[in-house]
Amino acid sequence: MSNLFKIKNLKRYYEINRGLLKKPTIIKAVNNIDFTINKGEVFSIVGESGCGKSTIAKLLMIIEKPTGGEILFEGKDVTKFNNQELKEYRKRVQIIFQDPYSSLNPRWKVGTIIAEPLKLNSDLTSKEIKTEVLSIMKKVGLQEDWYGRYPHQFSGGQRQRIGIARALILKPEVIICDEPVSALDVSIQAQVLNLLLDLQKEFNLTYVFISHDLGVVEHISDRITIMYFGEIVESNNVDKIFSNPQHNYTKTLLNAIPTIDF
Repeated sequence: MSNLFKIKNLKRYYEINRGLLKKPTIIKAVNNIDFTINKGEVFSIVGESGCGKSTIAKLLMIIEKPTGGEILFEGKDVTKFNNQELKEYRKRVQIIFQDPYSSLNPRWKVGTIIAEPLKLNSDLTSKEIKTEVLSIMKKVGLQEDWYGRYPHQFSGGQRQRIGIARALILKPEVIICDEPVSALDVSIQAQVLNLLLDLQKEFNLTYVFISHDLGVVEHISDRITIMYFGEIVESNNVDKIFSNPQHNYTKTLLNAIPTIDF
């Protein structure tokens, strides 16, 4: 597999002002991070809340700019892209957000929500856009007659499917999944994870999957990177992470996976 992303010495620091007479506090949300992401794989980033994993998602999408380091996509540093280059990049790299409730505009109908990226990034007619939207709705398990409904009329799992459809509509190569199932019931989590795997095979997608739960990523990941306080403490293929963890924090995460005793 070829490298799609190569991340070098990535940093994201935040300055917190503590008052006029005190020096500002520097929060190192991401500190000297290095990793690669291969085309066609599921690359998972795992750690507890506040470890910096969601900050990495924002940096990869250039929602935030890094304090330092490089984000190389096919050898080009996306942090130096101009507006047109960034627009083209975001057609190829999309994101699914954690909360299916807050990530959808409650005043827009489902068809409008899914169609918006196409309206902004294509020359398709309204009829052609609707055809594309209905096609992608079917692929993510949404009924065509739901096209004119509003987000509040759907369950959490259905809303996340709307978010997945919106991410897929531009036919991207990479989807960043920022805790996409953490807000869902356990039974619905499995359905959404299976859907994501099916879509990966159908569209030859690369996933960057972010989670706080090693149990969630175990069956979907090719490689896993463990983050702790803004830094990578361990990175390996999924089998080695689960069979032979090296870092104590990785062992702690593994011990936190729920088990059922009979």
